[in-house]
Parts: sequence; C-alpha cells; structure tokens
Amino acid sequence: MTPQPTTLRLDNGLRILIQPLPGCQVVATCLHVGTGFRNEPVAGAAHLLEHVLAQGASSSRPLTDAVAATGGTANARTAADYTQYTAILPAGALDLGLRIEHDRLTDPDLGAGHVSAQIAVVQAEIRRNMLQRPHGGLVLFDLPALLHDTWENRHNGYGDIEALEDLGPAELRRFFEESYAPGDVHLALVGDFDPEYARDLVAQRLAPVPARTGRPHPHVPEAPLTADRRALRTERIARTARTALGFRTPDPAGEPGAHLATVLLGEVLDTLGTDCGCHPGTRRTWGAFRARAHRTGNPFDVARDALFAVDFPHPVDTEPDEAEHCLRTVLAAVADGTVRIAEPLARIRRQLSLALHAELDSVASQASWLCVGAAVHDDPLHLAGLPGALHRLPDTEVAAVAARYAAAPAARLTSLPAPATPSATATGPARTGAAA
Repeated sequence: MTPQPTTLRLDNGLRILIQPLPGCQVVATCLHVGTGFRNEPVAGAAHLLEHVLAQGASSSRPLTDAVAATGGTANARTAADYTQYTAILPAGALDLGLRIEHDRLTDPDLGAGHVSAQIAVVQAEIRRNMLQRPHGGLVLFDLPALLHDTWENRHNGYGDIEALEDLGPAELRRFFEESYAPGDVHLALVGDFDPEYARDLVAQRLAPVPARTGRPHPHVPEAPLTADRRALRTERIARTARTALGFRTPDPAGEPGAHLATVLLGEVLDTLGTDCGCHPGTRRTWGAFRARAHRTGNPFDVARDALFAVDFPHPVDTEPDEAEHCLRTVLAAVADGTVRIAEPLARIRRQLSLALHAELDSVASQASWLCVGAAVHDDPLHLAGLPGALHRLPDTEVAAVAARYAAAPAARLTSLPAPATPSATATGPARTGAAA
C-alpha cells in the first residue's frame, strides 16, 4: 500500500507534499497551480504563461539550463483545472529544484522579448497540432463552444492564433499575480531524500515567498441542456467528413459513480468498432465511433463536469441524422442489455487498472498525481484508489449512463470539406475554430 505523504502548509499558504522513495537515486518536483484553461480570464492565457514560466524564471536564471546542467529533465502542461511544472533531478539536486520553484513563483521572466518568442512557439504548436490536421480542433475547440454556455467550458483554452497577440507582458503579469498566489499552489517532492532535510530546505527556500491574495475561481453552473444543437463547419484539409456529438457529463464530485461509468462506457463504444448491429453490411457508411470522457482526454484529473464526446468519420454524402440515430440505438442497446457488456467491461477494467498503476512507475507521475489528488480531489492518493473504484462499479451503472445519454439532448457538429459545405447552412469561415 502506498504510504500517506507528509503534508505541510507554510505561512504564505503554499502546500507541500513530501513522499520519500529511498534508493531510487532521483528526486521529482511538481509545482501545481490551481488555474487551468477552464478558469483563465483570457482565452489562451494559462497555456501561454505555462510556456513563459517553463522556459525561464528570470532573464538571468533560465530554468532549462539549470535543470539540464544536472542531467535532469523538465516538463510542463496546462489542463482544464490546473497547470503543472515537473522536473526530475539527481537525488542530490533537491536544493536546486526548490530554488527553481522559488524563482518561478517570485521572479518570472515577463520581458517583451521572451513573451513574444513564446507567443510564436504557442502559435506554431496550435498550427501543428490542430489547424494543419484534418478536422483539427473539432472536439477540443468547436464542439465545446456549441455544447456549453459558460465561459469556463465553451471557450478555446488552447489559444487563438490572432488573440494571443493581445497577451503582452502587462496582461501576463496581472494574470500571474492573481493566479500564482502561494495559497493556490501545491508542491510535491518525491524521491530519494531524507524527509527532515526536505522539510528544512522547504522552509529555507519557499517560506520567504511573499503571500498575496489570489483570484477566486467561482464556478458558474450551467442551465440544463433542453434541446439538441446542430452546426456545420468547413474543412480545407480533409477530403472526407467527420461528425462529433457532445453530451454534458455528470459532475465528478457530485456523481462520482456516474462519472466513472461514463469513462467505462466510452471504452465500450471504442471496442465495438463498426459492429453496431443496426446497420449491417454496406448500409453503414460511417466509421467506428471514437469516444472520450473529457475534453483533454484525461477523465481522472477534472474537478467539474465537462463533455462526453463521440466522433466518427464518414463520406460527405452521409446523412448525420442517420449516424446519430445509430449511436443512440447502440447506447440504448447497451442500456437494455441487447449489447452484452460484462465481458468487455472486465477486460476494460483490467486494462485501465494496469494503465493507472503504470502511472506510478515514474517519480514525476507520482509527484504530479499527488498534487492532482490533493488539489482537485482532496485526497493525495486519489490515483491509487481508482483501480479499486473501477472494479467496484457495477455494470448496471454503466448501463444506466448509457440510457441517460441515449435520450439526452446533444450538440452535433459536422465538419465538411469546404467545397461540400452547403452555402445556405454553413455556420462560419473555414477552419476558424468557432462554431456558430
């Protein structure tokens, strides 16, 4: 059984999680900030600031050089509800790791040149990962904008190519001061170190970080979706069409069982391939359903409800209504037992459990999940308990959420090659990342 980490709270509000792993010969640090793209005030601000702070804490002490000099590695990522900076260092370099995090919280390099360079990096990343891929951004950008009504759930958190130009040093400084206050930060230390030594170093390096008032993150509940929403968007790269359906998901905190059941249901849909049972042979013209239980693909690190998305490729002349009816028929068949789910669910639970246990093979992942558990789920060992929770969840709960989605209103967005988009019904310019 994983031992409970030691937790400390400094006078400035910073929370520390300490997990010794004697003999592993490395140490991992994870700085976890409780602001992600969902609660940023300006679209793309959290992602851009992550790039800025990952590349350098100050103009005189670049982080990447400091870590590389020890043979270590560093990484950063922005999720829906948080931003994280992780590093793996030799066991004797814990002091360096803490000095780096002190600098990150007190001396960010927000010079115009550095910020401008990172804007260009993020813009290139968006082009490479989204805009230059067939149907890029269909589920990440445009479907949430159609499905949701609140800013936190519907806006483009990756960043808009043009809008990023408006995020200069002054805007990022204000966002940093409001969102990186110590009271909204967790720091996990995992690895080969003496716990008393680690506590002394924390007091020496991080207690001096000044306390300040952070920006609150009020959650604005959405009114229930009462009717289907439909839209088209144009696609200049792909030669075939793709349709995505989005459903609003149960709240992970309020309905944890239904949330986990949604994750399992998505895996069941993936295993069905094109075997829907309602369109045999050549009658089915669309490809396999691909499901995801969260916008960014990780359903276990989210604080609140988001979306359950199912997308599939199809020829341009396929009628989306018929394909959606097929999906809802499959969901209803899972709900009423026509589609047998006991055997695939047993296999899926084993596979998910192995994947979750594998997350704990890396000291950096352990540090990351300690922070996610503490900050998002109020339990540092949340990840360790997920395999058991998945195995205890009855198949009937998966069937129940299938029935829920089979009848629920949904947002449906069809991405068509530009020449095939009906001019009278097209909802916007090609590949703008905005669904009407």
